[in-house]
Amino acid sequence: MFLVSLASIAVNVMLPIALVAAAGFALARTLRIDARPLSQSTLYFFSPVLVFVSAYQAKFSGEYASIALFALGITAFTGAATWVTVRIARFDRITAAGFSLGTMLVNSGNYGLPLILFAYGRVGLAYATFYFSVTMLLLQAIAVFIAARGRAHTRDAILSVLKMPILYAVVAGVACNQMGIAIPRPLWKALDVASGAAIPVMLVVLGVQLSSVKIERNRSIIGVATFIRLVLTPIIAFPLALLLHIKGVPRAVCIIEASMPTAVIASIVAIEFDVKPEMVAGIISVSTFLSIITLTILLQILQ
Repeated sequence: MFLVSLASIAVNVMLPIALVAAAGFALARTLRIDARPLSQSTLYFFSPVLVFVSAYQAKFSGEYASIALFALGITAFTGAATWVTVRIARFDRITAAGFSLGTMLVNSGNYGLPLILFAYGRVGLAYATFYFSVTMLLLQAIAVFIAARGRAHTRDAILSVLKMPILYAVVAGVACNQMGIAIPRPLWKALDVASGAAIPVMLVVLGVQLSSVKIERNRSIIGVATFIRLVLTPIIAFPLALLLHIKGVPRAVCIIEASMPTAVIASIVAIEFDVKPEMVAGIISVSTFLSIITLTILLQILQ
């Protein structure tokens, strides 16, 4: 019975994600599609629209505050686990920065949102979109830290946070929701269409981005980072959700989003700051492919 349930999750939840991402991967390899314009359209248009629509339609309750606290807590734990590992392994500063990118930048968007949609429907997607918004802001804060430690100016990194449209999409969506502002019908139809396109575009972008990452050296470091991302973090996520009294679908969403593999954006940051980009690319590839197994098992446990 357990194996039958696992097979059902693999076919009905994981396979659709894999197929669309594989299409993006194939398009990138055959047509030489550049990932950057697609990534930018997701970051600056589709994701903010999805966040705004979800925030506008959400029925806010104390659960959302708990989700935000969970995201902060799990990020703090991952940061602590990363710091301990760096100290024990005695990584140099550049290796430590790349390792931190691999463990802390989680793919709660391009991969996490479609997974939640297929597993828990629109109800789960509303919670997941809020979680994604919080983690996106946290990721930018982490980028500030890496910039300060690496080869960029902290001021420029802070400005990049303020340029993130998701920040303003969250604020605008919540404000319109709480003040009962009616959105004109033509504009709402446009927003609804764009938000509906966000999920498939995210999956295509994921496949396109994965087509350009390669595993080279640093296999032991890649293995440790993947262990933190896919095994250690989910283990901590369960008691953290219990501590914050998160139950039902919000609990499942938080645990799954926390257990996602490394975000492809980590590779972009690693290249930008020149902090072991090959190693970071390896962490992304290995954690993404192994997550097919770990997330299938996790979905079964959370049923």
